[in-house]
Amino acid sequence: MFYITFASTIDLYLAVTASILSLIGSLIIIVLNVRFPDYRKNFFRKLIFILSIYDAILSFLFLIPGNKNQGFCAFQGYAIVWLGSMPAYISLSISIITYLNVSKNWSVFRLKKISNKLHIVSAIVATILTCFTIGFAESVHFPFTNWCFIKGRFMLGAFYFLIWICTIASIVLYIMIVKQIRFVYKTIEQMTNLVDKRRKRDNLKVQMRMSTIPLSLVLTWLIASIRRSREIFFPDSNQNSTLNVLHSLTNPLQGFFDCVVFVAFSSYSRQKLKELVCCKEPQDSQDFTHTTSFDEEERRM
Repeated sequence: MFYITFASTIDLYLAVTASILSLIGSLIIIVLNVRFPDYRKNFFRKLIFILSIYDAILSFLFLIPGNKNQGFCAFQGYAIVWLGSMPAYISLSISIITYLNVSKNWSVFRLKKISNKLHIVSAIVATILTCFTIGFAESVHFPFTNWCFIKGRFMLGAFYFLIWICTIASIVLYIMIVKQIRFVYKTIEQMTNLVDKRRKRDNLKVQMRMSTIPLSLVLTWLIASIRRSREIFFPDSNQNSTLNVLHSLTNPLQGFFDCVVFVAFSSYSRQKLKELVCCKEPQDSQDFTHTTSFDEEERRM
């Protein structure tokens, strides 16, 4: 049986605002990759581009209000299961790839191969999860948020459990990557060639940004996991308004978090965004830091 509980006004506005911010953030990353060929030459930016596509579609789904139409509400709920789990799996894949590049010094060619395999595995796992959800879900409901979602203990065990497995694994890889980056940074500081030194230093900045992906997963799914667990294990308890507000605000925001990390904190991305919005800087004043060893290796292939 499908049922809908209408969201409070503040929860609704927060959910819509967060979804719009996430959609804008995802679209910024997508447009930068599509508009500038030199921007998307970097292999790691391509990975974030793929992640942003899923984030954009998911944000759009969050923007569509749940309604009493059972068919649409079911579609929205199951689509959120598939699209909600894919960014978590892809984020883990990106963490694995970053670790292999930083710690094992894998070439871009090898990273591309494993990236394609990991993406296929992620899609298969998400599809299997969604199919099982269709078979075991108790209902699709609309509990003080803007969208329809799946209800039932199966969702906690399958959907959220797998997301947190991915998140914890990504955090472990993040710690290992940071340790390796610190070691590499010390060796770079001893280099005498200033051009190579700057390029390698900028490579590390890209890798550090890539490794922060699990932090956005924590910010996105922590409150949602707590709230859904509370609803499942304490179904008769009163709704916690603070938890509802935080859930509506944080759950749709992964695209926004990714944009902050990969655009706002990147001088090259900010430069490209400035070119896109208003003006193009003179060629001799452009920063060459985007020309990383990843790009050079790709051009040699």
